[in-house]
Amino acid sequence: MAKKKATRKASRGDSGPAKTSAARKKVAKKVVRKKPESKASGGSSRKPAAPAVVAAPAPVAPAPRKKGVRKATLTTGIRAKKPVRKLGRSRIPVDAPLDVVFQNDSQAREAFVFLGIHTIRELEAFHPDDLVMRLTSPAKQTVGRIRKILAMNNRCLEGDESFALELQERLSQSHMNLGH
Repeated sequence: MAKKKATRKASRGDSGPAKTSAARKKVAKKVVRKKPESKASGGSSRKPAAPAVVAAPAPVAPAPRKKGVRKATLTTGIRAKKPVRKLGRSRIPVDAPLDVVFQNDSQAREAFVFLGIHTIRELEAFHPDDLVMRLTSPAKQTVGRIRKILAMNNRCLEGDESFALELQERLSQSHMNLGH
């Protein structure tokens, strides 16, 4: 008998304490019997009483799972990607002039003039890093030209002495090579 209970538990995979005591008990069979009617009340015209009805046992419902406990599955680590938030419908038309949209930002308007961009459509065609490179590269080139001219005239920016000395050396070597 003990072996049967152990194998029954093992086959069900129950942990035991998780189930309530009411769920473990089997449902008792109910027997319903009708009382025979007396013949004095005129019961002879009726059919004899039906035999006793036996109700089928109700199925045992499994105990509810504990909150916070989750079964391990093959897809435990796999998560669906969250939907990307859309920006919705644009409030500004694509062919709107940038001067109207950025009328309060004079520096932005100057940048658009420098880049030769006139509409939102043209602006959206650029990658942000590309805009930064196009706007900053002329400034970097200008600073390089300033450093060169100062170094050629025996002057330098503060902290720029090494560049001036290197440039003077290169210039003197190129003059020597040209003279020979």
